[in-house]
Amino acid sequence: MVATFLVIVSEILRFSQSIEHDPSAEDWTRLQQYASWMCGLDLTPYEKIPDSTLHRLSSNLPGGVLLPKLEWLRWDAEASPIALTSFRLFLSPHLKNIVFSCLDMYDVPRSQLAGLVQTIPVLPTSLEDLTIMCGFEEEELLKDAISSFICRCGSSLRAFRSSVLLSEAAVHHLMQLPNLRSWDTAQGPPRTLPLSIFPALEELHLEELAALQWLHLLASDEKGTFQNHSTPTTSHANIRETLRSLSCPPNTTIDSTILSSILKFRNLVMLYVGTYCDEAERCTFHLTDGDVENLAITLPRLKSLQLGIVCDFNYCRTTVASLMSISVHCPDLTSLETHFNTLTIVDDMKHLHDGGSGRGNAKCKLRNLKVGYLPLEVRGEDIETLVVGFKVIFPCLTDFTQYNDHWYELRSKLRMYI
Repeated sequence: MVATFLVIVSEILRFSQSIEHDPSAEDWTRLQQYASWMCGLDLTPYEKIPDSTLHRLSSNLPGGVLLPKLEWLRWDAEASPIALTSFRLFLSPHLKNIVFSCLDMYDVPRSQLAGLVQTIPVLPTSLEDLTIMCGFEEEELLKDAISSFICRCGSSLRAFRSSVLLSEAAVHHLMQLPNLRSWDTAQGPPRTLPLSIFPALEELHLEELAALQWLHLLASDEKGTFQNHSTPTTSHANIRETLRSLSCPPNTTIDSTILSSILKFRNLVMLYVGTYCDEAERCTFHLTDGDVENLAITLPRLKSLQLGIVCDFNYCRTTVASLMSISVHCPDLTSLETHFNTLTIVDDMKHLHDGGSGRGNAKCKLRNLKVGYLPLEVRGEDIETLVVGFKVIFPCLTDFTQYNDHWYELRSKLRMYI
């Protein structure tokens, strides 16, 4: 596919170099033949294509579309040699997946914002997947355009991601779409709720702290109190069953309150709760070994779990016992990163090595443990103790990833057990 696009770009550039004379019928036939093969396109930096060439293409191609079978399109406004004002040239009737990105507004001409605002209304409402991530300051223009478009989308929409806040009407419409499976949002719930909400949602990614209100709302009882003290009459039971993936903002404080909400979604297979340590503000991970055990017991289907990293300052209250709980109760886990305190890690692992705390689940699939920063330097004589302890917890473990220098010797030793 990449090679095909390179050929198409080459043909367009060759065409632009001879723009002074009319292309031959053979030129048009060759270009249309190459273009008819393309199903996907990721616009990346190539030599700039003159506007005059794009205009001639749109005027002479059948239907004014360059790639008539295009199904997915990624358009990076910062990198693309083609302005968004030429979007209609790529408006294939088969488009199902579109990604617009323009995150660094300072490196992008302001005309791109106008181009994006003009482009959104002509997007096909039959889209299945739409992503619009941008960093323009004038978000109000985009809010109106995107909200209006979302309100016109039908049942085909399955995934929507945007860094731009939506109108309340647009959020209402999204909440009632029958096939919406995935939603990324940076805003909190609307002041009022529709009668039915998220009948099929499987992935919910909360991008900002304000969006955490969704978690508390959807985990609340059917007649729980809402943020403006009203009493919702909608049922949230369906989303508790359908939700498979939940992601919270990276600066979330995870404590027993937020944990109680998370545990309402018992069919989760992916859970991401970003937490961090700060020497001045201490650690934002407030769970205990018992809390993590409760999480593992309640969410046994987990395949990917992220609860922060190894605690940089050893402020957290979880130990390697929490890793044991995860191993025992989450056999399908393939990705893990979590807080745990390393102050007692050598003694804890000796206890495991001596058989005093049981063993992990031999069926646990975890092979790579994301460990991050290890605050303590490990003595040479303790390296094997730690490695054996990790193998007791995760029998299939073969590697530590994202490690610092203090983990290097442990990693080397671990590979001797493969």
